[in-house]
Order: sequence, then C-alpha cells, then structure tokens
Amino acid sequence: MKKLATIFAGTILALPIFAAIPVSTANAAKTKTYHFSILTSDFYDKGRVYHTKDHAVTVYRAAIGADTPSIDFTARGKLKAATTYYVTQYVKAKSNATKKNRAFLYVKNHGWVQSTKLVKGAFQQAD
Repeated sequence: MKKLATIFAGTILALPIFAAIPVSTANAAKTKTYHFSILTSDFYDKGRVYHTKDHAVTVYRAAIGADTPSIDFTARGKLKAATTYYVTQYVKAKSNATKKNRAFLYVKNHGWVQSTKLVKGAFQQAD
C-alpha cells in the first residue's frame, strides 16, 4: 500500500512538468528571430519618458550573447497606441542579415522596441 501511495504522489507532483510542455509547436515555428551584433549600449539612471503614436508597436524579447557582443530579438507582443512608457536601456546594433544599423530601447516591464517607433516625451491627448 505504501508503494502505491508513493507512485500516486510522484505522478501528482509530475503533472505540472508535463503541463508545461507545449502540445503544439506551431506558434514556435511562426515566430522569427532577428540576429544583431551590438555596437554600443547604455543604461539610464532614471527612466526616460517616451510615448507611442496612434498605432500599436511590436515588443521584442531579447537574448544577449555572453561570449560575443550579440543580441537576438523575438517578437512577443504589442505596446498600446497613444500611451506613455519609461525607457531604461538603449542598444545600437548592426543587423547580421541586412548589415544596417538599428537602435532599440528597453521599455520598462515590457520589452525591447525599435527606437524609431517611439516619440520622446509624455503622450498628450489632442483637443
């Protein structure tokens, strides 16, 4: 009886592990990762105020290389349109595919955004 209880408890404890495994990898295949080489980066002591225009902006998740100055971006969602956000980090990077330079800003508690998609200053509602 004790062995049966141990097996049952082990199965119950292992269920969260099996639930975390994705059943379908279709979403993983759809997301595209962009590879960049880091040129410069900066951390801001205080959050700088930026806002989005009248359209949603794509937010990226970043994986920063430990051995080489590289960064990989994967889309993970959108920022709301016409909203104020705080930026805490800046990265200028060169695309490995197109060889063009791009600047990215880290929006606090959200993720990385292309700097051309944000506007400096707080959002002000038009009259």
